[in-house]
Amino acid sequence: MSTPKPEPISHTVEMVIATVVGVGVGLGADNLLLGCVVGIGVGIVLSIAKTLYVDRKRRRR
Repeated sequence: MSTPKPEPISHTVEMVIATVVGVGVGLGADNLLLGCVVGIGVGIVLSIAKTLYVDRKRRRR
């Protein structure tokens, strides 16, 4: 019997945090392009971190 597929990981919280950080940096530095780059970078880092955390947590079960 095959094991069921694990539930997909939701990255909504990470994207909201990254958006807020990006907007804050962009408005604070008066450079919206910099804010976009920072927001995308923060979103990628947080998503990878959460994926690794959830994967390790699932493997321990």
